[in-house]
Amino acid sequence: MGNRLIINKIYELLAKQYNNDNWWKADSIDEVIIGAILTQNTNWNNVEKAIAVLKENGLCSLAGITKTKEEDLAEYIKASGFFKVKAKRLKAVADSLYMINLEKYDNDELRAFLLSIHGIGNETADTIMLYGYNLPSFVINAYTMRIYSRIGIINKKDKYNQVRQLFMDNISKDIELYKIYHALIVTNAKEACKVKPLCTKCPLKALCKFGSDYENIDSKSK
Repeated sequence: MGNRLIINKIYELLAKQYNNDNWWKADSIDEVIIGAILTQNTNWNNVEKAIAVLKENGLCSLAGITKTKEEDLAEYIKASGFFKVKAKRLKAVADSLYMINLEKYDNDELRAFLLSIHGIGNETADTIMLYGYNLPSFVINAYTMRIYSRIGIINKKDKYNQVRQLFMDNISKDIELYKIYHALIVTNAKEACKVKPLCTKCPLKALCKFGSDYENIDSKSK
């Protein structure tokens, strides 16, 4: 089965198993951007706590963050962890993006500009583009690498942009599809394809040699 067929088949199987409508819930583009920074190296529950504090203080906007002292901002986002580092990153991102004119950039130029900002790496840049600016830029994360390396489509050592391009070359260039597909990958990694996988629960089991081998080994060890 070629890459295009298997990548699209995986989407069908995941979509049949899980419902991920409105996966990234945010009240504004600014909130998505802020969330994309805060979620680095932490879980989403902690991000929600930090965002709630920002909202309580009227600071859940890029303009609000530009007017806030870094040390004060760090206190507001304490729940997200690494709060001093993230406060510095949020200030840099807010200063760069709160007055951005998206019409000046094509997608590649915008991504390059995002990557030039302190605190924004590949995953964060694609998250901002896809979920914030509603532009077709597929998001790759550790969950993607885990699932697709186990299935055998990619290698764990493959570079981020190589894997991103694989997806963008082999699925329809559809923004909602990109959003839902990424959400489905995250859900499956949390529900079934964990570090210690629950292969019997995984809708991708029939496609996954790792899953078949793991199940055989696991059943023999009992």
